[in-house]
Amino acid sequence: MYKQFAITAITLLLTVTSQAPSWAGRVLDRIRQTGVITAGARTDAIPFGYKNEKGEWVGYSLDILELIRQETEKQLGKPIKLQLVEVTPENRFTKIKDQSIDIECGSTTVTWAREKEVDFSVSYFASGTKLLVKKGSQLETVESLAGMRIGVIPNTTNEKAIKFQQPAAQLVTVKDRLEGLQKLEKGEIDGFASDGIILEGLKQTASNSNALEIVPEYPYMYESYACVIPQDESQWRDLVNYSLIQYMGGIVSDQQSAVSIYERWFGFNGKVPYSRENINSYFQGIIDTYEWIPLIDY
Repeated sequence: MYKQFAITAITLLLTVTSQAPSWAGRVLDRIRQTGVITAGARTDAIPFGYKNEKGEWVGYSLDILELIRQETEKQLGKPIKLQLVEVTPENRFTKIKDQSIDIECGSTTVTWAREKEVDFSVSYFASGTKLLVKKGSQLETVESLAGMRIGVIPNTTNEKAIKFQQPAAQLVTVKDRLEGLQKLEKGEIDGFASDGIILEGLKQTASNSNALEIVPEYPYMYESYACVIPQDESQWRDLVNYSLIQYMGGIVSDQQSAVSIYERWFGFNGKVPYSRENINSYFQGIIDTYEWIPLIDY
Protein backbone atom coordinates (compact mmCIF):
# COMPACT_ATOMS: atom_id res chain seq x y z
CA MET A 1 0.00 0.00 0.00
CA TYR A 2 2.75 2.43 1.01
CA LYS A 3 4.77 1.45 -2.08
CA GLN A 4 1.76 2.14 -4.32
CA PHE A 5 1.22 5.53 -2.65
CA ALA A 6 4.88 6.46 -3.15
CA ILE A 7 4.76 5.53 -6.84
CA THR A 8 1.59 7.59 -7.30
CA ALA A 9 3.14 10.60 -5.53
CA ILE A 10 6.29 10.41 -7.64
CA THR A 11 4.22 10.12 -10.81
CA LEU A 12 2.24 13.22 -9.88
CA LEU A 13 5.44 15.11 -9.07
CA LEU A 14 6.99 14.19 -12.41
CA THR A 15 3.79 15.20 -14.20
CA VAL A 16 3.79 18.64 -12.58
CA THR A 17 7.51 19.05 -13.21
CA SER A 18 7.20 18.05 -16.86
CA GLN A 19 4.48 20.65 -17.36
CA ALA A 20 6.49 23.51 -15.83
CA PRO A 21 8.42 24.50 -18.98
CA SER A 22 5.14 24.77 -20.92
CA TRP A 23 3.65 27.01 -18.22
CA ALA A 24 6.81 29.12 -18.15
CA GLY A 25 6.51 29.65 -21.90
CA ARG A 26 2.75 30.19 -22.12
CA VAL A 27 3.00 33.39 -24.22
CA LEU A 28 5.26 31.75 -26.79
CA ASP A 29 3.05 28.65 -26.74
CA ARG A 30 0.00 30.82 -27.45
CA ILE A 31 1.79 32.56 -30.32
CA ARG A 32 2.80 29.18 -31.72
CA GLN A 33 -0.78 27.93 -31.55
CA THR A 34 -2.53 31.05 -32.89
CA GLY A 35 0.15 32.27 -35.30
CA VAL A 36 -0.39 35.80 -33.97
CA ILE A 37 1.63 38.24 -31.84
CA THR A 38 -0.75 40.71 -30.20
CA ALA A 39 1.29 43.85 -29.68
CA GLY A 40 0.52 47.14 -27.98
CA ALA A 41 1.67 50.37 -29.59
CA ARG A 42 1.03 54.09 -29.27
CA THR A 43 -0.71 56.43 -31.69
CA ASP A 44 0.47 59.68 -30.08
CA ALA A 45 4.22 59.17 -29.69
CA ILE A 46 5.98 60.57 -32.76
CA PRO A 47 8.24 59.00 -34.03
CA PHE A 48 7.75 55.75 -32.07
CA GLY A 49 4.10 55.12 -32.90
CA TYR A 50 1.57 57.46 -34.51
CA LYS A 51 -0.90 57.92 -37.36
CA ASN A 52 0.60 59.75 -40.35
CA GLU A 53 -1.18 62.18 -42.68
CA LYS A 54 -2.60 59.22 -44.61
CA GLY A 55 -4.03 57.69 -41.46
CA GLU A 56 -1.45 54.89 -41.54
CA TRP A 57 -0.12 53.51 -38.25
CA VAL A 58 3.66 53.93 -38.46
CA GLY A 59 6.72 54.49 -36.29
CA TYR A 60 10.08 53.25 -35.10
CA SER A 61 8.52 50.93 -32.51
CA LEU A 62 6.31 49.35 -35.16
CA ASP A 63 9.41 48.59 -37.22
CA ILE A 64 10.99 47.06 -34.11
CA LEU A 65 7.87 44.92 -33.62
CA GLU A 66 8.15 43.76 -37.22
CA LEU A 67 11.72 42.60 -36.56
CA ILE A 68 10.46 40.65 -33.54
CA ARG A 69 7.70 39.12 -35.68
CA GLN A 70 10.25 38.03 -38.29
CA GLU A 71 12.50 36.42 -35.68
CA THR A 72 9.54 34.69 -34.04
CA GLU A 73 8.48 33.31 -37.41
CA LYS A 74 12.02 32.08 -38.02
CA GLN A 75 12.38 30.39 -34.62
CA LEU A 76 8.92 28.81 -34.61
CA GLY A 77 9.17 27.74 -38.24
CA LYS A 78 5.69 28.91 -39.21
CA PRO A 79 3.97 32.09 -40.49
CA ILE A 80 3.35 34.64 -37.74
CA LYS A 81 1.14 37.73 -38.03
CA LEU A 82 1.41 40.96 -36.04
CA GLN A 83 -1.85 42.27 -34.58
CA LEU A 84 -1.56 45.83 -33.27
CA VAL A 85 -3.60 47.14 -30.34
CA GLU A 86 -3.59 50.80 -29.33
CA VAL A 87 -2.39 51.39 -25.78
CA THR A 88 -2.16 54.47 -23.58
CA PRO A 89 -0.05 55.39 -20.54
CA GLU A 90 -3.04 54.46 -18.39
CA ASN A 91 -3.76 50.95 -19.74
CA ARG A 92 -0.47 49.62 -21.20
CA PHE A 93 0.61 47.73 -18.05
CA THR A 94 -2.89 46.42 -17.33
CA LYS A 95 -3.08 44.94 -20.84
CA ILE A 96 0.28 43.25 -20.31
CA LYS A 97 -0.66 41.87 -16.89
CA ASP A 98 -4.01 40.45 -18.02
CA GLN A 99 -2.28 39.25 -21.21
CA SER A 100 -4.61 41.10 -23.55
CA ILE A 101 -1.34 41.79 -25.37
CA ASP A 102 1.87 39.78 -25.58
CA ILE A 103 4.21 42.76 -25.79
CA GLU A 104 4.22 46.56 -25.81
CA CYS A 105 6.89 48.56 -27.59
CA GLY A 106 6.73 52.34 -27.52
CA SER A 107 8.23 55.07 -25.37
CA THR A 108 7.88 53.15 -22.12
CA THR A 109 10.59 53.76 -19.54
CA VAL A 110 12.13 51.05 -17.39
CA THR A 111 11.73 51.66 -13.64
CA TRP A 112 12.26 49.47 -10.57
CA ALA A 113 8.65 50.00 -9.48
CA ARG A 114 7.34 48.80 -12.84
CA GLU A 115 9.66 45.79 -12.71
CA LYS A 116 7.58 44.50 -9.79
CA GLU A 117 4.56 44.12 -12.07
CA VAL A 118 5.94 43.44 -15.57
CA ASP A 119 9.19 42.47 -17.26
CA PHE A 120 11.23 44.49 -19.73
CA SER A 121 13.38 43.67 -22.71
CA VAL A 122 16.81 45.18 -23.17
CA SER A 123 16.61 48.91 -23.82
CA TYR A 124 16.32 49.95 -27.45
CA PHE A 125 16.41 53.74 -27.06
CA ALA A 126 17.24 56.40 -24.48
CA SER A 127 15.87 59.85 -23.85
CA GLY A 128 14.99 61.93 -20.81
CA THR A 129 12.54 64.41 -19.31
CA LYS A 130 12.57 67.87 -20.87
CA LEU A 131 10.08 70.71 -21.33
CA LEU A 132 8.28 72.10 -24.35
CA VAL A 133 7.97 75.86 -23.75
CA LYS A 134 7.36 79.09 -25.61
CA LYS A 135 10.53 80.79 -26.76
CA GLY A 136 11.74 83.42 -24.35
CA SER A 137 10.07 81.76 -21.36
CA GLN A 138 13.32 81.72 -19.40
CA LEU A 139 12.44 78.23 -18.17
CA GLU A 140 15.39 75.86 -18.21
CA THR A 141 17.15 75.42 -14.90
CA VAL A 142 15.59 73.43 -12.10
CA GLU A 143 15.38 76.62 -10.03
CA SER A 144 13.39 78.39 -12.76
CA LEU A 145 10.58 75.82 -12.49
CA ALA A 146 9.57 76.90 -8.99
CA GLY A 147 6.01 78.24 -9.02
CA MET A 148 5.63 77.55 -12.75
CA ARG A 149 2.63 75.66 -14.20
CA ILE A 150 4.07 72.47 -15.72
CA GLY A 151 1.79 70.13 -17.63
CA VAL A 152 2.29 66.42 -16.97
CA ILE A 153 0.54 63.17 -17.84
CA PRO A 154 -0.34 61.41 -14.55
CA ASN A 155 1.65 58.37 -13.41
CA THR A 156 4.46 58.91 -15.89
CA THR A 157 8.19 59.09 -15.22
CA ASN A 158 8.05 62.70 -16.46
CA GLU A 159 5.66 63.64 -13.66
CA LYS A 160 7.96 61.96 -11.13
CA ALA A 161 11.03 63.67 -12.57
CA ILE A 162 9.57 67.16 -12.22
CA LYS A 163 8.26 66.41 -8.71
CA PHE A 164 11.69 65.17 -7.67
CA GLN A 165 13.74 67.92 -9.30
CA GLN A 166 11.49 70.83 -8.31
CA PRO A 167 8.79 70.13 -5.68
CA ALA A 168 7.72 73.80 -5.85
CA ALA A 169 6.54 73.49 -9.47
CA GLN A 170 2.76 73.64 -9.95
CA LEU A 171 1.87 70.41 -11.75
CA VAL A 172 -1.12 70.54 -14.09
CA THR A 173 -2.37 67.12 -15.20
CA VAL A 174 -3.35 66.54 -18.82
CA LYS A 175 -4.86 63.42 -20.37
CA ASP A 176 -2.35 63.16 -23.23
CA ARG A 177 0.39 64.99 -25.14
CA LEU A 178 -2.04 66.70 -27.50
CA GLU A 179 -3.85 68.31 -24.59
CA GLY A 180 -0.50 69.33 -23.13
CA LEU A 181 0.43 71.07 -26.37
CA GLN A 182 -2.96 72.78 -26.61
CA LYS A 183 -2.75 74.13 -23.06
CA LEU A 184 0.76 75.43 -23.74
CA GLU A 185 -0.35 77.21 -26.91
CA LYS A 186 -3.31 78.76 -25.07
CA GLY A 187 -1.08 79.94 -22.23
CA GLU A 188 -2.80 77.75 -19.65
CA ILE A 189 0.54 76.20 -18.66
CA ASP A 190 4.11 77.48 -18.80
CA GLY A 191 5.65 74.25 -20.01
CA PHE A 192 4.78 70.66 -20.88
CA ALA A 193 7.00 67.85 -19.56
CA SER A 194 7.70 64.72 -21.58
CA ASP A 195 10.64 62.84 -23.07
CA GLY A 196 12.85 65.06 -25.20
CA ILE A 197 12.68 62.87 -28.30
CA ILE A 198 8.86 62.73 -28.04
CA LEU A 199 8.65 66.50 -27.60
CA GLU A 200 10.61 66.94 -30.82
CA GLY A 201 7.90 65.02 -32.64
CA LEU A 202 5.09 66.79 -30.79
CA LYS A 203 6.54 70.19 -31.64
CA GLN A 204 6.22 69.38 -35.34
CA THR A 205 2.44 69.15 -34.96
CA ALA A 206 2.13 72.62 -33.37
CA SER A 207 0.33 75.37 -35.29
CA ASN A 208 3.42 77.57 -34.93
CA SER A 209 6.36 75.30 -34.12
CA ASN A 210 8.85 78.16 -34.57
CA ALA A 211 7.39 79.83 -31.48
CA LEU A 212 8.28 76.82 -29.32
CA GLU A 213 11.50 75.32 -28.02
CA ILE A 214 12.62 72.33 -25.97
CA VAL A 215 14.68 72.81 -22.82
CA PRO A 216 17.09 72.17 -21.17
CA GLU A 217 19.97 70.97 -23.33
CA TYR A 218 20.48 67.97 -21.04
CA PRO A 219 17.44 66.19 -19.51
CA TYR A 220 16.28 66.71 -15.96
CA MET A 221 16.36 62.92 -15.71
CA TYR A 222 17.60 60.28 -18.17
CA GLU A 223 15.36 57.36 -19.10
CA SER A 224 15.71 54.11 -21.05
CA TYR A 225 12.99 52.75 -23.35
CA ALA A 226 12.27 49.04 -23.58
CA CYS A 227 9.55 46.67 -24.70
CA VAL A 228 7.20 45.44 -21.96
CA ILE A 229 6.30 41.76 -21.62
CA PRO A 230 4.43 39.68 -19.02
CA GLN A 231 6.38 38.58 -15.97
CA ASP A 232 8.17 35.22 -15.82
CA GLU A 233 8.18 34.60 -19.57
CA SER A 234 11.88 33.92 -20.08
CA GLN A 235 11.52 32.12 -23.43
CA TRP A 236 9.54 35.00 -24.92
CA ARG A 237 11.86 37.61 -23.38
CA ASP A 238 14.92 35.82 -24.78
CA LEU A 239 13.43 35.81 -28.27
CA VAL A 240 12.58 39.52 -28.02
CA ASN A 241 16.05 40.36 -26.69
CA TYR A 242 17.72 38.34 -29.43
CA SER A 243 15.79 40.32 -32.04
CA LEU A 244 16.77 43.64 -30.47
CA ILE A 245 20.43 42.78 -29.94
CA GLN A 246 20.64 41.56 -33.53
CA TYR A 247 19.20 44.86 -34.72
CA MET A 248 21.59 46.90 -32.56
CA GLY A 249 24.50 44.89 -33.90
CA GLY A 250 23.38 45.81 -37.38
CA ILE A 251 23.37 49.50 -36.44
CA VAL A 252 26.86 49.61 -34.93
CA SER A 253 28.33 47.52 -37.77
CA ASP A 254 26.55 49.64 -40.38
CA GLN A 255 24.39 46.90 -41.89
CA GLN A 256 22.05 48.50 -44.42
CA SER A 257 18.90 46.65 -43.37
CA ALA A 258 19.23 47.88 -39.78
CA VAL A 259 20.54 51.34 -40.62
CA SER A 260 17.64 52.00 -43.01
CA ILE A 261 15.18 51.51 -40.14
CA TYR A 262 17.05 53.91 -37.88
CA GLU A 263 17.60 56.51 -40.61
CA ARG A 264 13.91 56.47 -41.55
CA TRP A 265 13.02 57.88 -38.15
CA PHE A 266 16.17 59.47 -36.72
CA GLY A 267 18.46 60.15 -39.67
CA PHE A 268 19.35 63.59 -41.05
CA ASN A 269 16.21 63.50 -43.20
CA GLY A 270 14.24 61.37 -40.76
CA LYS A 271 11.16 62.28 -38.77
CA VAL A 272 13.10 63.37 -35.68
CA PRO A 273 16.89 63.53 -36.27
CA TYR A 274 19.02 61.98 -33.51
CA SER A 275 22.78 61.45 -33.51
CA ARG A 276 23.98 58.08 -34.84
CA GLU A 277 27.18 58.55 -32.87
CA ASN A 278 25.26 58.77 -29.60
CA ILE A 279 22.99 55.82 -30.33
CA ASN A 280 25.93 53.71 -31.53
CA SER A 281 27.66 54.21 -28.18
CA TYR A 282 24.46 53.38 -26.31
CA PHE A 283 23.79 50.26 -28.36
CA GLN A 284 27.40 49.08 -28.13
CA GLY A 285 27.25 49.18 -24.34
CA ILE A 286 24.18 46.92 -24.42
CA ILE A 287 25.61 44.57 -27.05
CA ASP A 288 28.79 44.09 -25.02
CA THR A 289 26.78 42.45 -22.21
CA TYR A 290 25.57 39.65 -24.50
CA GLU A 291 27.08 36.92 -26.64
CA TRP A 292 27.98 38.14 -30.11
CA ILE A 293 25.35 37.37 -32.75
CA PRO A 294 26.77 36.72 -36.25
CA LEU A 295 25.11 39.04 -38.76
CA ILE A 296 25.89 36.71 -41.68
CA ASP A 297 24.89 33.04 -41.84
CA TYR A 298 27.94 30.96 -42.79
